[in-house]
Amino acid sequence: MDIQSILIEYFSRIPEITLLLGACVVLMAGVFSSAQNSWTYLLSQIVLLLTIYISITSATNSTGQYFNGMYVIDDLAVLTKSAMSILMFVVLLYSRDFINRNNFSAGEYYSLALFALLGMMLIASAGHLLMIYLGLELLSLSLYALVAMNRDDSASSEAAIKYFVLGAIASGFLLYGISLMYGLTGTLYLPELLARINDASGIGVIAALIFIVIGVAFKLGAVPFHMWMPDIYQGAALPVTLLVASVPKIAGFMLAVRLLVDGLQNIHLYWQQILMALALLSLVAGNLIAIAQSNLRRMLAYSTIGHVGYILLGFLIGDAAGYSAALFYTFIYALMSSAVFGVLLCAARMGLNITELSDLQGLSKTMPWLAFLLLLLMFSMAGIPMTVGFYAKLNILQVVVANGQIVAAVIAVITSVIGAFYYLRVIKLMYFDEGNDQVFADMPVVHGSLLSVHSLLVVVLFLFPQYLIGLCNSVFS
Repeated sequence: MDIQSILIEYFSRIPEITLLLGACVVLMAGVFSSAQNSWTYLLSQIVLLLTIYISITSATNSTGQYFNGMYVIDDLAVLTKSAMSILMFVVLLYSRDFINRNNFSAGEYYSLALFALLGMMLIASAGHLLMIYLGLELLSLSLYALVAMNRDDSASSEAAIKYFVLGAIASGFLLYGISLMYGLTGTLYLPELLARINDASGIGVIAALIFIVIGVAFKLGAVPFHMWMPDIYQGAALPVTLLVASVPKIAGFMLAVRLLVDGLQNIHLYWQQILMALALLSLVAGNLIAIAQSNLRRMLAYSTIGHVGYILLGFLIGDAAGYSAALFYTFIYALMSSAVFGVLLCAARMGLNITELSDLQGLSKTMPWLAFLLLLLMFSMAGIPMTVGFYAKLNILQVVVANGQIVAAVIAVITSVIGAFYYLRVIKLMYFDEGNDQVFADMPVVHGSLLSVHSLLVVVLFLFPQYLIGLCNSVFS
């Protein structure tokens, strides 16, 4: 096969190549274009559409291993990469107006978002520990820069420094765990690691496993490795918070799958005990601390920690049913979280900057449709029936109970009830408290239409959850 044929084959099967070239083009367009906002945004969305197309079509003709097994295309990678690309497309659409109005450097934002997506996609298709680490570092460095983009805001700079320092420490833990695992097994390939792990020294494997789980827990934001999350949610610019709160959660799930399931499944009884502690701590601490928050974005950060606890519960069982339920929950959480921050961006476009919970008072009278969408999203995050968040939590609880983890299930239910308090408080502020009579601009057509469809999906997916649940089940069957 000649070089031209090889290039055509790779371009048609590996979306990361298209995404990498597109991100470089967007970066250069931001440097040289006199109309950065329009050109870089348009180019970014075109690149994402091409990436989505290649990701979806790769499901039919290119499953297998590439680059000597370091890069893997399987059904799980195809599904998660397609979902991340679609969600990133929506994130950039929501972010465009805010970036234009606040004199953000559009070229930097869009190119860093694409590079972050590239890192996430590398994690999703990793068949090698170094590929996982390279993808994770590309993602992390891009997010560090995005958080620090609002240079005139001291809160943003403080959040970026905290994120960078803590992220570097967590990456060091993960890399040290990988190096220990290599020393014990003599391989960095995940299939070979899975085959050899039983023959490795017990105490050494446990030490390596602890370091690896710490790295995974930090990237997911599980307690006690959550310290960066509230500061990022509050301090970063709203489009950056939207990005951080949505797409990387799917990548965090894939990081856990590739490391713990594909590489260390044979010792799941060890990492199961660690994840049990992390899950229960996240459920309890996340929901309890969220009650005390007066800042809406910090409240959402701590609620995210509680949701991470539910995702980790799906890994406790160590079988396909648990992983499938965790994947379904991750997708639903990413859908809900991105919609919530989409509402905040839409409100900012209409003239209301919502930072504190008190800013929501009387929203149903001044922005009735936006308040209704936020009501649906709060119901879904709380896991109330008639929204898909109920199904997501129910799936996790069914799997946990079916495998005898009754204590974990009871704690999850209790903390879910606690979480419903602060979600319902948002609804109470919007519908039962008096606000001011300020007149706001009309809802933007494109943003508002997409946001409406996006938010109403929490009801549609409740009525017709079978397709998404079937997809999640099929990739682990």
